[in-house]
Amino acid sequence: MDSSIVKRALQLLGERLLTRHDADVEVLVVGASAGMLTGQLPRGRTTVDCDVMVIAPRETEGALLAAADDVAAELGLPTCWFNTDVQLLIHALPMGWQDRCVRACASGRLRVDAIGRVDLLAMKVYAGRAQDLQDIRDMAPLLHEVRFVAAFIDALESLGEPTAHITDARAILAELERLHAP
Repeated sequence: MDSSIVKRALQLLGERLLTRHDADVEVLVVGASAGMLTGQLPRGRTTVDCDVMVIAPRETEGALLAAADDVAAELGLPTCWFNTDVQLLIHALPMGWQDRCVRACASGRLRVDAIGRVDLLAMKVYAGRAQDLQDIRDMAPLLHEVRFVAAFIDALESLGEPTAHITDARAILAELERLHAP
């Protein structure tokens, strides 16, 4: 999915939600979809899903997932396009992320916020997959953003995150810091 398909799918999701639920729903999108919707990732970037970290109110998740299935059928998307599995990593959201969110779109009963730039960078460094590394290069983080990510990794370590993940993230950080060395 490119950014226009992600945005269209989310708009349709909000419209379909009107027939399934009578309350407003807010979601937080992370990962590539967040970067694509906010223009932090290049125009040609694509993704296989839309990672949804937070759904509020929580009791709307069933109606939201049913509406997402309708959208998948209508647009010919895989049924996993609206990925809530990432909620297992909610503990890895940087402190204060709520204050840095960006409204990505609103449609029908749905309001979609995207994670902010430094939070996206932090989560990409922590994930450290090949595509994340490319996204980090494309985002070209500034020194103050690299410092934010370093503090985030320190915080995760103090919370007991696996040593291997912390070590891998610190290796990525070291490379970013070298790019900013005089």
